[in-house]
Amino acid sequence: MKRKRQLFFQVLTLVLGVISVFLISLAQPDMARGEPIVLKAVTAWPKPVSDNQAFFIFKELVEKKVAEKYPKELEIKYLGGPEAVKMPEQAHALQTGVIDMCFTTTAYYTSVLPEVDAVKLSAFKASEERTNGAWAYLNSLHEKVGIHYLARLGLDIKFHLYLKKPIETANLKGLNIRVSPMYLQGIKALDGNPVVIPPTEVYTGLERGVVDGYCWPSMGIRDWGWEKQTKYVVDPGFYVVPNPVLVNLKTWKNLPKKFSTLLTEAAVEAEKKAAEHFAKLAEEDRPMILKAGVKVIEFSPAEKEKFLKAFYDTAWEDILKKNPKVGAELKKLLTK
Repeated sequence: MKRKRQLFFQVLTLVLGVISVFLISLAQPDMARGEPIVLKAVTAWPKPVSDNQAFFIFKELVEKKVAEKYPKELEIKYLGGPEAVKMPEQAHALQTGVIDMCFTTTAYYTSVLPEVDAVKLSAFKASEERTNGAWAYLNSLHEKVGIHYLARLGLDIKFHLYLKKPIETANLKGLNIRVSPMYLQGIKALDGNPVVIPPTEVYTGLERGVVDGYCWPSMGIRDWGWEKQTKYVVDPGFYVVPNPVLVNLKTWKNLPKKFSTLLTEAAVEAEKKAAEHFAKLAEEDRPMILKAGVKVIEFSPAEKEKFLKAFYDTAWEDILKKNPKVGAELKKLLTK
């Protein structure tokens, strides 16, 4: 009886093992079976948010190139935004291979690669970073943490400070400003009180007086309805929007050469198309928020200089403090 039970469990284990291998094989892309390679992708923002349009420009270019050259052999499967993988977990999910691709902003993975914060300070367009060595150096830093730095679709538009209360000088004393790591140092340098909350909570924060303002690109606040709670936008703008497309390094290295080449070609093209697209959106967005009642605060030349120094000088100081060697190299590559 005992031997029969042992034999039964041995057979059961064998059967389960065969089934497990079969199921795993079904889950894996197999070009020999004619199945496409599927790259699972997420974005840091919910699908309707304007920031994602840059990623969709890239995705459409990939689809077009695949249809022309390798029909049905490669697919980028968009899983969604934070509802698919929570934003704070996306970088780790990418590193571990839970997802293959992520479109995000550098501020959201400084815990993985602190020096990437320097990208926001770039004085160059994404296409120029490819020719002056900045892209290659940034990619080498990403590879050390298991990521391929495919493209910067972060555009050439600036960030702005948006407020509920007016200011006459570059001083935020007594004001609570919603921040991400992107502009934390600058808000502190202006004597503001940084408040860390996700974008999904900004509207309620403004409505309830938890925050008096926030920083965001020169377009996109209407995606969230924030113009209804915003009274002022401060000029000048600062930084560039550094939103990269990242790929799991193991996934990247395992791709057939023809597909890594295709993705790179699409990325280079998307960097230019996205920049043009968002420059137009930003130009159209300002009149709309002004029509909604938002007023522009313009500083005197002296206060403007103070305002910009608060963001740029403190950011470089922070990066150089964290990693003097890498920070110095990035400063050389990203400044004119």
